[in-house]
Amino acid sequence: MVDNNQDSKNPNEITNPQVQLEIDSMVEEYEIELRRELDLSKSRTYKIIEQKKKTFRQKLIENELEDIRRSVNDIREEEKSIIGINFWASLIITFIVIVFAVLAGDKLIHLADDISAFIAYNLSWFYVLLASSFLIFLIFLASSRFGSVVLGAPDQRPEFSNFSWYSMLFSAGMGVGILFYGTAEPTHHFLKPPLADPGSIEAAKEAISLTAFHWGFHAWGIYTICALGTAYYGFRKRKKYLISSSVLNFTSNKSTGKILKSIIDLVSILAVIFGVSASIGLGVIQISQGLDYVFDWDTSNFFGYACITILITVIFIISSSTGLDKGIKILSNANMIVAIALLLFVFLAGSSLFDTKVFVDSIGQYIQKLPEFSFKVDPYEPQYERWMGDWTLTYFTWWIAWSPFVGIFIARISKGRTVRELIVGCLLIPTLFSIFWFSVFGGNAIELELFTNTTIGSEILDNVSLGTFLLFEQLPFSSITSTIAIILLFTFLITSADSATYVISMMTSEGDLDPKLRLKVTWGIVLSVLCIILLAGGGLKALQAATLIFAFPFAIVLIMIARSLYFRLSIQVKKKRS
Repeated sequence: MVDNNQDSKNPNEITNPQVQLEIDSMVEEYEIELRRELDLSKSRTYKIIEQKKKTFRQKLIENELEDIRRSVNDIREEEKSIIGINFWASLIITFIVIVFAVLAGDKLIHLADDISAFIAYNLSWFYVLLASSFLIFLIFLASSRFGSVVLGAPDQRPEFSNFSWYSMLFSAGMGVGILFYGTAEPTHHFLKPPLADPGSIEAAKEAISLTAFHWGFHAWGIYTICALGTAYYGFRKRKKYLISSSVLNFTSNKSTGKILKSIIDLVSILAVIFGVSASIGLGVIQISQGLDYVFDWDTSNFFGYACITILITVIFIISSSTGLDKGIKILSNANMIVAIALLLFVFLAGSSLFDTKVFVDSIGQYIQKLPEFSFKVDPYEPQYERWMGDWTLTYFTWWIAWSPFVGIFIARISKGRTVRELIVGCLLIPTLFSIFWFSVFGGNAIELELFTNTTIGSEILDNVSLGTFLLFEQLPFSSITSTIAIILLFTFLITSADSATYVISMMTSEGDLDPKLRLKVTWGIVLSVLCIILLAGGGLKALQAATLIFAFPFAIVLIMIARSLYFRLSIQVKKKRS
């Protein structure tokens, strides 16, 4: 007769005594070591020993569970105390930088050069690896079971139409830059390539793909990491729109956690302030150069910069008073319509067939060379390293500095979209639009250099700000298109500044979705004064150096956001949604 209980096993039975003895020995040695460090006479000693025996993942889960159990009032009180400190701290640090810029004068330019050279030599590998890793991580999220997670309630629908959504995120993220560099950057890479022969066919082929590398997937990947973390925690986890809300509590010590969150938000605010100031300064320089070139004015001086900046400030403060769904939305839509009209004019008035071929070829070149560009630092070629410092690293640090501003703004306008919609929308459409823009503006300029007797390249190398205006001069109705470009620069700067002050005000007012007008006015004035002072002291190099300084600590914050996002999604989403 067979014993039915023969196959049943006692859960407490030791099946392998030798292995069990080894495990017990290891545990005992570990506990003895802990007891040497702790006073066993204290009542909580054994609880501390148990806590130390837990894995890092278990501790994170416990911290998250404790956070879920907290009341909304408790969360708001913590956020309020953090914001109260950071509002004044960010103002004081910005004031110190302004005073230093005034006192330093011409020395600011040399300091900017030293900072840029140091970063190019020592941190090129870090920024390239970071941006490429973010891109790979986002592709994984979009194609995984996490992609169907809704940023909001499960039945939430997007707040804005696709056109308004793309218009706002593009105006905030890239507007001024593509007008400034649309003609100049491809032409520069054609005439001064990193490794190819200047002015060669190989340099021409590489010019647009290098530009696309700077403005494509990697740029928007950096923005999207920040946007996704902020949107997920803001819409799903009862958090305010603060960068620190997107980072897990990596420590169980409440005081340490609070200090860490304060530092994260402070770094984010400073990165936005100096990143946006640099972009406003870039736009102000191009507007002044355009006014001087088109209308023969004299605005490329301190007085001219100040007048342009003040005019922009007044207009965007008026726009801020109307709210997100009116001022920023209407201006962004208008910007996009005018930009597309300008793009189509250059496409039709120039060599449209050539531009189309360049666009298609550039997509192929970009996809083909993307893996190489994504990890290329080329330590064997000092020339390439210097070129990276002037272009690739400047861009990557710029995108990192802008990411808290653009990320929070994209998060705010993305409620109701899924993780996959946000990632694909932010990566694919802006990248394709940017490649087409550079193919049209840059392609026309390169064609002039290669196949005609008309050349504008040497003038562009002498003055990058004039690139777009020099191209317009080769096309019909140049005075009209140049005037429209100047107006578009104004409106792009207004929407960027408007969006930036909106986000900074959110970050310094408990993540309020509708921050008070006085806060927007305060930060608008701060941005304008900083921009004017830095332009007067060291020009664009000073602005870029300030951006480089504050981009590095925020790069660490972005790594923490990515880690937190994956961990939180992995413990919430157990299977793919039906």
